[in-house]
Amino acid sequence: ESCPDGVLGERGPIYKYPDATRECRPCHENCTRGCLGPLLRDCLGEALPVSRKTPTVVAVLAVGALLLCCLCALL
Repeated sequence: ESCPDGVLGERGPIYKYPDATRECRPCHENCTRGCLGPLLRDCLGEALPVSRKTPTVVAVLAVGALLLCCLCALL
């Protein structure tokens, strides 16, 4: 009638979702709160990981702009 949620397995809880034929299929291994499909983006209650490069790029651009302003002022 419904798929089991959070059944304890060897590596922690296992979550499943019903496919089109109403068979229970395992969620992506990184889903920790259930899912709606087999892909990582189908996980429930979790946002996709955000790239950590964005703050670094912004910081490098800010320092570069400040350096450029200082060089222009000295010239």
